[in-house]
Amino acid sequence: MRGIVVMLVVWACLFAGKASAGQDATTFYIQLVRGTETNRPPVPGCKQVGPRLAGTFCPVFKWKSYWELSRQQVAVVPGRKTRVHLGSGREAEIDLANPKERRVTAFQDGKLVDRTISPAGESMTIIGGNRDGKSMWFIVVRRDKPGD
Repeated sequence: MRGIVVMLVVWACLFAGKASAGQDATTFYIQLVRGTETNRPPVPGCKQVGPRLAGTFCPVFKWKSYWELSRQQVAVVPGRKTRVHLGSGREAEIDLANPKERRVTAFQDGKLVDRTISPAGESMTIIGGNRDGKSMWFIVVRRDKPGD
């Protein structure tokens, strides 16, 4: 009987810890985006990025169109990191180990491509790599929900 009580107490503590961790989690939206020279979708099922993201890309990069290939929503607990699979061999890792910063790492086929560290907050993180000379891919990590 005592063993069952101890087990229930341990279970209750674990459940309470998970519940509070979920409440403190920060929601991020991660988008895999491709910039192209044409107005045609690069793959079936993708869609053009929203106006805010397009407005961020256009003054900085040379591409004519920007296409969202995939989108994920993830909750990251402070003090931890989470990796998200975006398809096409691309992954993003969001690391909140340091409460004052957000570390975002991009991977392609399991290999590190780029890493950036920014202050914690609402800012958008954009990292990526060259695809084939005629297009480029980007991983966008943001707190605000992307506009369609």
